[in-house]
Amino acid sequence: MADAFVSALFSTILSNLDSLLRKEVRLAASLKTDLESLHRTFTTIQAVLHDAEQKQWKSEAIKIWLRDLEQAAYDLEDVLDDFKSDARGSGIKVSTFFSLHNPLLFRLNMARRVKTAREKVDAIAEERIKFHLEAGVGEAAIEGNNERETSSLVNESEVFGRADEKGELVSMILGNASHHDHDDLSVYAICGMGGLGKTTIAQLVYNDQDVAKAFDLRVWVCVSDDFDVKKLTKAIVESIDRKSCDIQDLDPLQQHLVEKLVGKRFFIVLDDVWNESRDKWDRLKQALQSRGRGSAVIVTTRLEKVALMVGTVPFHRLGCLSDDDSWSLFKQKAFGMRTNECNADLDTIGRQIVRRCGGVPLAIKAIGSILRSKSQESEWLHVRDSEIWNLEDEGRRILAVLRLSYEHLPSYMRQCFSFCSIFPKDYVMRKDELIGLWMANGFIPSRGPLDLHDMGCEIFSELTRRSFFQEINEDVRGTVTCKMHDLIHDVATSIKGYECCVIEADKRLEIPKTARHLFLHGSSSSRNIMDLSKLPPLRSLIFDRNSYFDCNISNPSNFTRNQKHLKVLDVGGRFSSTSFKSLKHLRYLRLKGHYVKALPESTSSFHNLQTLKLQECLILEMLPKGLKNLKNLRYLDLRGCNGLISMPVGLGELTCLRKLSKFIVGKDNGCGIDELKELDLEGELSITGLCNVKNSTEARNANLIKKQNLRSLELSWHSTDWESSQHQHGNDEEILNALQPPPSLKKLRISGYQGVRFPKWMMDLLLPNLVEIELIGCGGCDQLPPLGKLRFLKVLTIWGMGTLKRMDSGFYGDMESSFPSLEVLKIEGVPCLEEWRTMNGGEYFPLLRSLSIRGCCPKLVKLPMLQSLKELDVRGANATLLNSLMMNATNLASLELEGRFDEPMDIPDGLLRNHKHLERLSIWGSSLKSSSDLLDNLPSLKSLSLVNCSQLESLPRGLQNLRCLETLQLVGCESLVFVAVNGLSSLSSLSIWNCEKLSSLPESIQHLSSLRFLWIGDCPNMMALPQGVRSLTALQRLYIAGCPHLERRCKKDTGEDWPIIAHIPDIQIHPTRSIFYFFQF
Repeated sequence: MADAFVSALFSTILSNLDSLLRKEVRLAASLKTDLESLHRTFTTIQAVLHDAEQKQWKSEAIKIWLRDLEQAAYDLEDVLDDFKSDARGSGIKVSTFFSLHNPLLFRLNMARRVKTAREKVDAIAEERIKFHLEAGVGEAAIEGNNERETSSLVNESEVFGRADEKGELVSMILGNASHHDHDDLSVYAICGMGGLGKTTIAQLVYNDQDVAKAFDLRVWVCVSDDFDVKKLTKAIVESIDRKSCDIQDLDPLQQHLVEKLVGKRFFIVLDDVWNESRDKWDRLKQALQSRGRGSAVIVTTRLEKVALMVGTVPFHRLGCLSDDDSWSLFKQKAFGMRTNECNADLDTIGRQIVRRCGGVPLAIKAIGSILRSKSQESEWLHVRDSEIWNLEDEGRRILAVLRLSYEHLPSYMRQCFSFCSIFPKDYVMRKDELIGLWMANGFIPSRGPLDLHDMGCEIFSELTRRSFFQEINEDVRGTVTCKMHDLIHDVATSIKGYECCVIEADKRLEIPKTARHLFLHGSSSSRNIMDLSKLPPLRSLIFDRNSYFDCNISNPSNFTRNQKHLKVLDVGGRFSSTSFKSLKHLRYLRLKGHYVKALPESTSSFHNLQTLKLQECLILEMLPKGLKNLKNLRYLDLRGCNGLISMPVGLGELTCLRKLSKFIVGKDNGCGIDELKELDLEGELSITGLCNVKNSTEARNANLIKKQNLRSLELSWHSTDWESSQHQHGNDEEILNALQPPPSLKKLRISGYQGVRFPKWMMDLLLPNLVEIELIGCGGCDQLPPLGKLRFLKVLTIWGMGTLKRMDSGFYGDMESSFPSLEVLKIEGVPCLEEWRTMNGGEYFPLLRSLSIRGCCPKLVKLPMLQSLKELDVRGANATLLNSLMMNATNLASLELEGRFDEPMDIPDGLLRNHKHLERLSIWGSSLKSSSDLLDNLPSLKSLSLVNCSQLESLPRGLQNLRCLETLQLVGCESLVFVAVNGLSSLSSLSIWNCEKLSSLPESIQHLSSLRFLWIGDCPNMMALPQGVRSLTALQRLYIAGCPHLERRCKKDTGEDWPIIAHIPDIQIHPTRSIFYFFQF
């Protein structure tokens, strides 16, 4: 379906033509005639586009005509874009470039290409006559459909998984009805995507016996698209009277309704409401208001905006069915009376089909009905593997229902939504990524002073409110992610799948000629190298950010020629930066990887560029000097660019910039922190090199407090320039005071600050919304702010505070409940900390689940009671502190203990005596001995790692009782000579690494019936594998490295131990020692 894209393209082209024709220049006569002709033709066609949209669903000829029209519009846009770019590149004003003052280029190029485009458009435009398209059909004119009309009747035996929703609504409605002093009309809204069963919930409530008894009148009205107050009033009256009403005018009609309702308690369902006009709603509600105490209305709608407008209580967002309820519904529809007769193969295929339906009852019932008459496995497999639009009439009915939401969108939102089909199903999309791609492809219209970014945010929010996007999440950095339901993705694909293509790199599928937007998707195991020179001409080329395959360009000139109109280039891996330097139309560029050391200076001439993402370009040292010339740049992502040493001059001139993840303060003019002053930045910002800020006035010029949309801020005195990091710290306090962030901030990181006290805005808690705080290397501060008062704080990291001695009432903030939301606390490098106490009568750390105390605190011997703790990580603690910790934290699920580099940790006997819930245990660098009782009473343990336990000769005796143990890792245990694995019936993974004295594995390994993975590395004295390995039928992978004897004996076909291991599917044997492989698993 092309109409939304064509309409948007037409709007853009008409705007460009208007601009060109208005310019006071003498255009050559033939050129001006062609441009004027194009303007008239585009205006004429635009008038009938909306009618063509409705008719294309029933006419393949109209659908093809729209696609031809779209292609012609793209071609003309390319012509105009080329000349604009050439004009900028030549340093000539566009008006002069197009005029008679530039005759050579005009005659040889412009006239020819414009004339060709005009002739093509004219030819296609002529064809519209035979389709009898009507002009002036508006976007909101949705074709009526009697199948959408609903009634109050419901078959409750066909409803699964909605008892809780029904019960909740009935309880609220009856509770309200029982309050006789309640005059206001209660309105309950049910909201959700199409096909979830909003109407079904309303029907269940409507027919509930208790509801029927509680109300004098019950009325059901199917509203749909036409929210006509007069028609709705008349429908309510006719439902009450059970006969037609002849009153024609609104006022007497509403007076008549009032008379019917006065003194009566009524219950009305308004099903399938799309009206977003508050005026219309208020006019209808006025006739219903205060007519009977305890009266109620249920409104079902797909639109969150409608639900918020009508509801008098928070609306109910209907979710998908559970897996069990989905299967029950499917079985009823697919098997009917044969439910108990289904064979195992159909059962398995059926469950796979149900998963595709994603908990949407409409799809489950429709596809189940298709399969009811099919009993062959091949028929079920065909349904499972088919696209939904190819599934007989029922599949098309599903799409038609879901597509209604699409048809209610304005054209620019339609193209933004349908473009999302470029991503695979279940793909996690990022809001800023989507907006950047929409902007780059020209999908976002200009709306007066509203920036394209802001307009994109509005579009994203509206699509979310209309349930096109789901699973919305926002992290503390302000990064927003979402997904599309699989069925909604099917809708988008059915509309734009011919242009937006997802290609599996491993499968080498042929790319359709109609493709304009391409997403290359590869698995983590893929080793394919894509040759981009062979791709067809595209507008968007996007590599999956989670894929690992490489790409190359065997023929750079061919790539540049084919992709000269490319607007989005989103790649990773070994992609040469010289390969894109001629792509002058680029608006979105993302490079990622270890191979980008510098961008060509020609990047500064990409005047259309709106998004530049260089995330994880670890060795990138410099940005182009002329970056300030990119006046359209909105997003500059430098996260992970750890090699970057400076910023180019004049970034403050990029007034459209909305996201700047990193800024390095320099010493030169045009590189100071005041470059941030006028930038309206949002999301995440890291400011490093604060050692180069001269005074508080300069710092205040950054204007951070006015950047209300910032969510994450790093303020760092560290610099990549070693000399700069050796700064004088005399003015750190005044500078940090002047860098006060906005109160909306959620994450704050302060690094390398050497002031004696923290700034007033931290001590007075002027950042009340903080969720995460990191204080790194603040070595001069001996007192912490009262962070316990922060109600939303979840993560706190304190590292490298060499003078901090106490964590007391000043830290807690004299609150009855201190740190009420804190979940993770990390303390490291605080050698002087000697007191951590709580005040009597208060509640401290009620939700703390993870505590890390590492490399510090030799004087600390006691901690507060932390009974909510689930994860504990301790390094270098003394025995007294360790005992205190373990005595208080009795509900641990994960424990990691590590000694100092120069001193193994001494683990007291009986330390884990009361930790029956422990599931994961890691011991690093301890004096653990074979006689230890450490493992004697850990019935829930699933994972055990013993690393660098140099005195361990054999495994502790309690190991054989660990019936739940699934993973065992032995690393660097240099004295280990025997590994007993008796009784480990659940063990699935065994890793033995760098145990030099170990010469063999026990024959009892044959009893490890669950073992799937076995790794042996850097065990040079391991002589042979035991015969018991032959019995390990579940073993899937064997990895051996740095074991010369095993390498020889396990050689394929000829090695002495080969018969023992030949049954294992995945065998890897390497001569070199590679610890990388161990940690990879």
